Amino acid sequence: MFVLLLFTLGAVAQDKKIESNNMGSNKMMNNLVDNKLIHAVEISIEPGQKTDMHTHPAHFYYALSDGKIMIHYKDGKDELMVLTTGVSGYGDPERPHVTENVGETTVKFLIVELKEHPYKEAKPKK
Repeated sequence: MFVLLLFTLGAVAQDKKIESNNMGSNKMMNNLVDNKLIHAVEISIEPGQKTDMHTHPAHFYYALSDGKIMIHYKDGKDELMVLTTGVSGYGDPERPHVTENVGETTVKFLIVELKEHPYKEAKPKK
C-alpha cells in the first residue's frame, strides 16, 4: 500500500472540505494533466516538508526516487512508507491525511487520480 501522497502533499490541515487537489504548495506539485477523468501530478517533497491535509480518489502511483515518508491520518494513525525508485501500484480512495518527508533526501513520485472514484467519508452509524 502506497498512500501518498499520497501522497500522500501539502502543509496545513483544513476545516473546510478536503479536496484531492489540495495537497499543498504549488512548489511541491507539477500538474501534468487535469481533466474530467484524471488528475496526474508529479510530487516533490523536500526533507522535513509536509503536505496539507488531503484525500485521494482511487489512484495509480509511481515512485520516481527513493525516500521515506510518514503518513499522518486524521484519525490519529501513522504509517511509515519506505519508497524505492520504480515501485508502482494502485490505491483505493484514501482517507484524510498529511504526508511528511521524514528522510534525508527529496522524495519524488507520480500520482494519477481517477476522478470518477472519489474518497467518500463514511457516514456515522446511528
